[in-house]
Amino acid sequence: MGEIDPLGTRKDGLDAYLDQKVQEGYVVETRSDTHAIIFRRPKGLKRFTSGRDPGRFVVQVNEDGIATMSPAEPRRT
Repeated sequence: MGEIDPLGTRKDGLDAYLDQKVQEGYVVETRSDTHAIIFRRPKGLKRFTSGRDPGRFVVQVNEDGIATMSPAEPRRT
């Protein structure tokens, strides 16, 4: 009791989703069994601009193993 993902459904769903996003060019910044932060590195001169991280996202997985992706807060410096 008290375990968030006793059957591993959420972890398996996150693994599959992240595998797909890595193939699309995203990089995993950090992850747990149920959440991850991913980003896409800007190309060219865009990487030198300041401001929000437009390619940084939070990925979370519900109890059914369905992953959703939403914009993440900017990195703290």
